Amino acid sequence: MDTKKEWFAEWFDSPYYHILYGNRDMREAEFFLKNLILRFNPHEKAKIIDLACGKGRHSIYLNSLGFDVTGVDLSCHSISLAKPFENEHLHFAVSDLRSLKLDQKFDIALNLFTSFAYFDDLETDEKVLLEIKNVLNPGGFLLIDFFNAHKVISNLVEHEVKEKEGIVFTLDKKLEAGKIIKTISFSDKQQDYTFEEKVQALQISDFVYLLKKTGFQLIEVFGDYDLNNFEPLTSDRLILIAQNTYVG
Repeated sequence: MDTKKEWFAEWFDSPYYHILYGNRDMREAEFFLKNLILRFNPHEKAKIIDLACGKGRHSIYLNSLGFDVTGVDLSCHSISLAKPFENEHLHFAVSDLRSLKLDQKFDIALNLFTSFAYFDDLETDEKVLLEIKNVLNPGGFLLIDFFNAHKVISNLVEHEVKEKEGIVFTLDKKLEAGKIIKTISFSDKQQDYTFEEKVQALQISDFVYLLKKTGFQLIEVFGDYDLNNFEPLTSDRLILIAQNTYVG
């Protein structure tokens, strides 16, 4: 195992990532996306970019509603699984959020299910937001769906075991240096594996700072997929809607 790779480049490109998280509820995702569409009523010709799209399930669903969607992800494996679903208005590409080399602009950028803040510091988070701003049209919207770090930390399950497809995964979690770190250990075919997930425990104040600094105006904040108000102590999610402010 190449320990020089960043954790997300190694783990997300592993087939074991998809085994462990293969049961993530698409119905919940569709419910969330439907609520967003009903509330914000985007133009039917809106171009959407799905940032850190994984295998593209959310992109595929949005495209089925008639939107022009591009999904990007760092994982070559995930994008290879999404590619067969491409059509005239649905495209997938391998891309690092720190360097979005795309030749078009979008009206809406989505970053769903805590796929932000995988890096070591706020400076890198700022760089990601500037990259997103660069591929958004003036006045375009950014949605970030993040966990509510306060609630996650308060209810942190330090140790659990899950069995998926005959593989027993041991999950250990801790808060360290402002990050929630999950260590994933298991054996398969007489070989031992260990991976890590490290996500900055960003609070709403961190996002307010980052968005303002990178030229986004925070429009609304929600605390769950029903789009109820955000409550710092009790909400499950921290969902932010921001607008790319006009330049000039």
